[in-house]
Amino acid sequence: MESQIGYERFFDPEDIFFSTTGPKGVIRRTNRTFDSLSRYSRDRLQRAPHNIVRHLDMPAGLFKLMWDDLGAGRPVSAYVLNRAADGVDYRVFATIVPIRDGFLSVRTKPLREGAQRAIEEAYRRVRAREREFAGRGASRSQIGEMGAAELAAELAGLGYPALIDATRALLPAEVSALVSQGVRVPDSTGVSGPVADILRAAADLERSTNRLVFQLEEYLRLLGSLEATRDSMLRVAERVELTGRVLGAQARTSWQRTRSDEIAERVVELAGQAAPALRALPRRMSAARDGVLDLRFSVALMRLMTLMVGRFSRSILDGSEEDPIGSISDLCEALHSVVGAMDAVCARARQAAETLDADLRVVTPQIDRITRRTRQWVDDKAATRAVTPADTIDQDMLEVRSFAQQGAPEVRPMAALAAECRTIDLPFDSAAAHQLIGSIITALGQLS
Repeated sequence: MESQIGYERFFDPEDIFFSTTGPKGVIRRTNRTFDSLSRYSRDRLQRAPHNIVRHLDMPAGLFKLMWDDLGAGRPVSAYVLNRAADGVDYRVFATIVPIRDGFLSVRTKPLREGAQRAIEEAYRRVRAREREFAGRGASRSQIGEMGAAELAAELAGLGYPALIDATRALLPAEVSALVSQGVRVPDSTGVSGPVADILRAAADLERSTNRLVFQLEEYLRLLGSLEATRDSMLRVAERVELTGRVLGAQARTSWQRTRSDEIAERVVELAGQAAPALRALPRRMSAARDGVLDLRFSVALMRLMTLMVGRFSRSILDGSEEDPIGSISDLCEALHSVVGAMDAVCARARQAAETLDADLRVVTPQIDRITRRTRQWVDDKAATRAVTPADTIDQDMLEVRSFAQQGAPEVRPMAALAAECRTIDLPFDSAAAHQLIGSIITALGQLS
């Protein structure tokens, strides 16, 4: 159901746009929602460039960034303001994926208002600068390049280093909000034959991701807690390095080799192993987080495509779509591609968690050994009255004594969090998913 306020048209979450285009963006297929809300006839839309609905207030830089990512084989999601044939505006959250010889696009009602508002404000600033640039005689190509650089900087300021990072964050949030609004694969009750087979397979695909979505959110929660310890990790690394430097300097200036020197040499050796490992942990955490975000994005993309399969399946019965079988075939191609990549994405996420856990399981006992040996060194020096202010900088020696007494108790909770991350199951059976997609394709063959 649609409504209009002023010069803007609104629609319900259940109204999902669909289209496919050729490699240059010329429309091949549309659905009833696209036709209706754009106020163009299907005949007018087909074989027209997709920018037929482009709004003049949208920055050229966004489309430059989108085409760059699509050209590199990456999916793209973005908030987009469109203009219908009757001059009325409508807003969508667009997701575009490469398929064989073209692109497939699914567009939904934007539901994450905070993110949408912040990004649209960035669009307005960039578009204003593009217009200034155009006023100085810049070409369309130059405006696109400049706008892309300006928008990339704006997105970075919002926490998205690149458009792909915005895509990875925004699509899962929008799909989650869509599902929360009750938008699901239609029920197959009362339906028989191949259409029922398609609906049941689509519902099974949808269910197959439910537990994975929950596990990924738990995984991200744990990683967030672990990432909050980043500064603590680096402070421990600094204390370990300082201890190694001070004890190493003491051993090098000793006139004759003593037990304290032997302890110092062992501390230097252990510190040389532990400190770099500690400094590498934030990078390990980032790798783990990237793996989980990639997987969460893939799951959201799979869920969105599955929703469209269900909607086109129902349209086979009521005849509301012109070519539902062809559209479902395109969606199955996209689904096969997404599912085919998910094994590798799952493996990367698991490997990153295992590496992080393994590193902390090594470094935690190393720090314990450094602490014990440093305590022995301090005790030996105190027993022989060998520690004086002249031995080293006073503040450094105070830090070493503090480390010997307290150690680094903050490392153990970090290790516990990493171990918990490693134990989280990421339940996804790609073979079963491919089989379900195959059953949809088989049912389509029966309908052709």
